[in-house]
Amino acid sequence: MYKDSKKKLTITIDAEILDKARKAAEGKNIPLSRLIENFLSFFAEPYVYCFSCGEKFYVKDAKVCPKCGWLICPYCKACRCGLSEDVAVSIFYMRKVYEDLLVGRLK
Repeated sequence: MYKDSKKKLTITIDAEILDKARKAAEGKNIPLSRLIENFLSFFAEPYVYCFSCGEKFYVKDAKVCPKCGWLICPYCKACRCGLSEDVAVSIFYMRKVYEDLLVGRLK
């Protein structure tokens, strides 16, 4: 017999944010429940893509470079240490989006 692993969730969200999210989701044909599920999945087990080799890796599987403070890719061992300042600044601000979504640092 098939057992549904989905659970009902009741949440309270600012009405204006909910209205904007519904409109944006409708425009992309994405159910709000999928958006919330995707975010919670990412929040519970965040991942990033290596800026050098492009491989996806989970934050929990990466070490932090003691010199630069960035995650070290478990595949190619890249971190901020090998980047020019311009490239590092660009990547930093892209990563900041993730941190803003998660309300804090990735690790």
